[in-house]
Amino acid sequence: MMKVASFLPSATEIVFALGAGDWLVGVTDKCTYPPEAKSKPIVVNSALNTDGLSSAEIDRAVREFLSRGESLYRVDAERLKAVKPEILLAQGICDVCAASNPEVDAALKVVPEAKVVWLNPSTLDDVLNDIFRVAEALGLKERGEKLVASLRQRLEAIKIKTIKVKKRPKVWVAEWVEPPYCCGHWVPQMVEIAGGIEGLGKLGKPSRRIHWDEVLDWQPEVIVLAPCGLSIEQNLKDAEALKRMPKWNELPAVKSGKVYALDGDYFTCPSLRLVDGVETLAHLLHPELFPKATVRFEKLQ
Repeated sequence: MMKVASFLPSATEIVFALGAGDWLVGVTDKCTYPPEAKSKPIVVNSALNTDGLSSAEIDRAVREFLSRGESLYRVDAERLKAVKPEILLAQGICDVCAASNPEVDAALKVVPEAKVVWLNPSTLDDVLNDIFRVAEALGLKERGEKLVASLRQRLEAIKIKTIKVKKRPKVWVAEWVEPPYCCGHWVPQMVEIAGGIEGLGKLGKPSRRIHWDEVLDWQPEVIVLAPCGLSIEQNLKDAEALKRMPKWNELPAVKSGKVYALDGDYFTCPSLRLVDGVETLAHLLHPELFPKATVRFEKLQ
């Protein structure tokens, strides 16, 4: 049994999925899935409390923090030293979404003997490979192989059905609402597998702030609201801002009632639940082929 500290929610999910949740001696205050993660010692805390803030307020607060050169996360050095992890699971892909390079540097000053496993995926294949890499680092190679194989089978089952669809809807997956952002990294690939076209986000590239004219030019037929780290309820509330945007009611997705809110973790958290996100996207885009959604969603009224 190894002692593992996870500096990001997706890594925490992966460790639990490998049946090694008991090995976790430290997590972040953002690690809430699975629910058992909430009982683990917190070794990384968010410096910014976003509870009760709208997406616009969160965006503004984050920008102010970063403009001052402040980190959004803080390592609890005392607690980390007490638990003495042998492995640190970390990422360097986004300074906003989770603890990143500065926090890892701070951690290694406290536990210099710990081995760092970096998880920096850009595509779905990268995510699956990272799951296997975590399994290998934990000495659970066989479990990792079985887990990744099952996830690949689920994705393949979707591809088999969507590869022949004649009509691929134009999709906008919003990784933020106010201000509007397009998706990035693996999300355009998720849309493609589900039988749609994401014309605003670019595979393997970060999400980015977009001009509203880009949405109007794209004329999405389906809009999926899945802001990073936000719940369905928060997304529905923040989406009211979209209704005030020019020509919102003229968008094809709005006219046909195909604007959906989902838990952002099924799209932005690079772990197993991305496959649930693809399955649910497939249902939203092609309900005739996929009668049931894997996870909950709500229509924007």
